[in-house]
Amino acid sequence: MLARLASLLFCGLLLLLAACSSEPTPAPTILPAPTVPVVGEILAQPQPGAIQTIGLLVLSAEGALLTDGLSISGATPQPVGSAVIWLEEVPPLPPEPTPVALGAISYLVVEARGILEGPGAFGPAGAYAYRLTSPTLISRSSRDLTIDLLLRNSALYSGQSVRLSGELLASPQSALLVERLGPGGVPADNTRQIKLSAPLRDDAVQQQLATSNDGRIVFGSVEILGIWRNTTLYPLIIEVR
Repeated sequence: MLARLASLLFCGLLLLLAACSSEPTPAPTILPAPTVPVVGEILAQPQPGAIQTIGLLVLSAEGALLTDGLSISGATPQPVGSAVIWLEEVPPLPPEPTPVALGAISYLVVEARGILEGPGAFGPAGAYAYRLTSPTLISRSSRDLTIDLLLRNSALYSGQSVRLSGELLASPQSALLVERLGPGGVPADNTRQIKLSAPLRDDAVQQQLATSNDGRIVFGSVEILGIWRNTTLYPLIIEVR
């Protein structure tokens, strides 16, 4: 009797293990990427000391700086706004990706670590209020994506440098990148869109875009290099197409 009971219990245990092993294996969870602030976020509330940031490394004959916006649509490439950090020295960069040459400057998306100092007067003619000493730079490759592909894989690309083409729609309060625009700068039906982190800051780009009848909206085809974070694109360079 005891032997039969033990046999039944053993068989039941085997059936239970078989049922558990037949359950589908859950898909791996994509962990959120660590949030690395762009240069403008660092300088919005500057705290001298060790920092980590992501942005554009801009190299010229005068030296090097970090910024989160570069205008390349005017006569001379120049940073957009005042969010700029001067680099006292540039450590050796890896061979790939290589900086993009543009006239007298070259630029590269980097993640930077170092010691933030300021406010003060740094760089040529003391033009910069903040500088980064003992810098460490990590080059970031940029991924060419469509708006649809980015939105379908948002978590996968979070924190990465991306390059997107689309239609820019900007007012004084906000800016969007959309797949298609209809007549008069109105988004086409069922078109997908991405929110930009701030209104359009590049005056040279704004001058090249079409304007709505009431003069409040500018729109047109652009290519944007930027940092994707959650549901927002932080533009580094906007170029009219």
